Amino acid sequence: MKIAELKASVAREVDTHREQLNELSLRIHANPELGFQETKAASWLTEYLAGHGFSIEAGICGLPTAFRAGYGVGKPIVAILAEYDALPQLGHACGHNLIAASAVGAGLACKPVIDQLGGSILIIGTPAEEVYGGKVVMAERGAFGDVDIAMMVHPGTHDTAATWALACQTLEVEFLGRAAHAAAHPEAGINALEAMVQSFNALNSLRQHIRDSARIHGIITDGGEAPNVVPAHSAGTFIVRAPDDDYLDELKQRVIDCFTGSATATGAHLEYRWGDIRYATLRRNLTLA
Repeated sequence: MKIAELKASVAREVDTHREQLNELSLRIHANPELGFQETKAASWLTEYLAGHGFSIEAGICGLPTAFRAGYGVGKPIVAILAEYDALPQLGHACGHNLIAASAVGAGLACKPVIDQLGGSILIIGTPAEEVYGGKVVMAERGAFGDVDIAMMVHPGTHDTAATWALACQTLEVEFLGRAAHAAAHPEAGINALEAMVQSFNALNSLRQHIRDSARIHGIITDGGEAPNVVPAHSAGTFIVRAPDDDYLDELKQRVIDCFTGSATATGAHLEYRWGDIRYATLRRNLTLA
């Protein structure tokens, strides 16, 4: 079969599943599940793949909602990655339902090619990508050890064959102060919220002096209990991103310096913890793209 005929058969396969894929995407969107809790999405995706000739390995890498669906035999092994977790409070604001349905559709569309040319196509379900980093855990546990090519799609504002992703790591920060009545005895208190606010100001100043491609962003998750009480505790979650691993290490220390300075200025005690999961920069293959 000629390449043009193979491409036409791929397009026909997509059209055959178009309505079902759209329904699958909308169903996942209507039932958002947080990272490592995507039981419905993982079940729906694997059921559809199994019903169309894919072998299923559920719960791979010790992760109940991760999966590996395969079709074909031998090399090359091409993996298409599926994400399907949602954001807390926001649902599928990043379109992971579209990523999942697109991965399934691409895998099904590859079946005629596999039948003609050999090799294997995998759909690998990668849970907890919004705020945790399931792919890192899966890579460490060997999920991609036999894979020759891995690819995925992500919704965006324009079409592109290749993109780039920053190295990143999350940071959990707490300030411990001392409560006091904010009107009667404010001098007796140590304001943990003020320490967090000052940290944001320091980070804003830092942004002027870092590379344009680096990013520092975060939210306050605890700012006190009542407006007439000096907050004895504050907490925040941050993400630090950099264009390469070495610069991420440098930037991490400069970020911690901002929090340390705020602790010194306010008298609050600083506690912090870097996330266990760290993403390296994306290694692209522009020839394949």
